[in-house]
Amino acid sequence: MKDDSITLELTRQACGKVTEFLGAISEEEFYADAKTQSAIIMQLIVIGELAKNVSQVARSAIDVPWKQIAGLRDVAIHQYFGLKLKEVWRVIKDDVPMVQDKISAYLAVSK
Repeated sequence: MKDDSITLELTRQACGKVTEFLGAISEEEFYADAKTQSAIIMQLIVIGELAKNVSQVARSAIDVPWKQIAGLRDVAIHQYFGLKLKEVWRVIKDDVPMVQDKISAYLAVSK
């Protein structure tokens, strides 16, 4: 059986970087800050790439939208200028903290 602990820990860390890079800026400030956008989108790409390497066993045990996570990575890589910042904002405010929490909980009980 594949050990997903390193991949999941890196995913958890990338989620933390998204939160760190966002800081306390508002939605409007995010839309105006290309540097923060780039840093966060890069971490979303990392999260999506890591998601593609998580085993089916771990995917089944951690209730997060794995397919959508990987799909966002694909859009960010292949259709970068098609990314909608409003959707990125929603992901970083709603999905990233949830993913980080669920992965952290899984890692805590699987040690």
